[in-house]
Amino acid sequence: MVERRIRVVWYSLIAGALTLGSMFCLNCEGPNSTLGKPAVPSGPSSGVNDSLYAFTSVATGPDGDRICYRFDWGDGDTSDWTAWVQSGQPGGASHSWQAGGAFTVRSQAKDSGGAVSVWSDGHQVNILTLSWAQIFGGTSDDGGNSVQQTSDGGYIITGYTKSSGAGGSDVWLIKTDASGNKTWDKTFGGAADDEGRSVEQTSDGGYIIAGYTKSYGAGSSDVWLIKIDSSGNKTWDKTFGGATDDEGHSVQQASDGGYIIAGFTHSYAAGNGDVWLIKTDASGTGVWRKTLGGTEPDEGASVQRTSDGGYAITGYTKSYGAGSSDVWLIVVDSSGKGEGQIPIGGTDADEGASVQQTSDGSYIITGYTKSYGAGGSDAWLIEVDPSGRKIWDKTFGGTNDDGGASVRQTSDGGYVITGYTKSYGAGGADVWLIKTDGSGNEVWDMPFGGANDDGGASVQQTSDGGYIITGYTKSYGAGSSDVWLIKTGANGN
Repeated sequence: MVERRIRVVWYSLIAGALTLGSMFCLNCEGPNSTLGKPAVPSGPSSGVNDSLYAFTSVATGPDGDRICYRFDWGDGDTSDWTAWVQSGQPGGASHSWQAGGAFTVRSQAKDSGGAVSVWSDGHQVNILTLSWAQIFGGTSDDGGNSVQQTSDGGYIITGYTKSSGAGGSDVWLIKTDASGNKTWDKTFGGAADDEGRSVEQTSDGGYIIAGYTKSYGAGSSDVWLIKIDSSGNKTWDKTFGGATDDEGHSVQQASDGGYIIAGFTHSYAAGNGDVWLIKTDASGTGVWRKTLGGTEPDEGASVQRTSDGGYAITGYTKSYGAGSSDVWLIVVDSSGKGEGQIPIGGTDADEGASVQQTSDGSYIITGYTKSYGAGGSDAWLIEVDPSGRKIWDKTFGGTNDDGGASVRQTSDGGYVITGYTKSYGAGGADVWLIKTDGSGNEVWDMPFGGANDDGGASVQQTSDGGYIITGYTKSYGAGSSDVWLIKTGANGN
């Protein structure tokens, strides 16, 4: 009986202690229960790589336990658990993405009783590659004329170099990775001057270059078409020309696997130089050639495929139009037969430098105008409908000389232009990047350069929404002028 009474008293003491503990222990955690899914993380929806961004999330524990959080950044990295906070209070962490892309940020909560929640729903963050610039060149003159993003995310550039090669100036082809670091480069040329004016990646992963050569061919200068494999080795080359000056300025691969080239010819012109259009097969053998022009100098600067299998060309004409030279838009069918020619300009000098067919079937042209604008020459942006009627035009510039060299339609339906400005920037001429909406109204512009002359020659929107520009710089680099490759974010920064 005594032993039984002792057991009863002992059990009663234990129960009383537990009851008192639950009443008076201020720091004890409650019993462990299921922890609900945290809220979708709160934070920015866009940014650039190598910058730090903060995110928060919040969850509520059913037992009022303290909570900590961690974050999955969507790039293979997960944060450490945060410091403890009270139930229902947010916790946060920061992260820097090293590369561009679309990433999904999720959060997870844990309470002090050991319960761990499921991951939250995701918050998407679009990270753009931070802008950079690369310079290529030696102690003499070098410049970039054309750039394109390649299928591996890198870039291909053509232009010219006097710092290396066989003599005079040589065609220069530079391949870079996605950060602009040179993967390889090749020079093509002889003892005289040669230059690459346009480059495009071809369907076989190689490249096609158009330009001119004074080292080879029939005359003073000839159109030069060079086919390159994916490693930069020359597969074949062709020259086109006669006894006097002929040049290629723009090339694209045609829908049949051949190539279309635009430039000018003095050898076969009706007057003092004509627009020259050359169509070749996939081996570079000429299929047809067309000259377009009158008794005065006329020249083709840019050619682009059109949706019906034909081609649109821009350049300038001194044979037709209102002034000393006019922007010239020419549209031909797949056999080179003319479908329309329209000069656009005023009483002074105006020239077209770049053309593209837009998503609605119209044509967008950039170049320069001295007939209109604020002063000197201005960059000129013109939209023309499929019937050849000017829809609108816009000028960009100040009191000094400014001009557009390359235009492309952007993913938002607007346009991006590069060229040069002497009205704005750091000094001399600067590379100029202009972004417009679909009606040609300026959204923003950005000059790049130093105290000496710099200029942009070619622009393209990149897969991350930013822009890639090539041209030349005399403000930076190793020599008199260098190839300049500039990568910007979506806002030109």
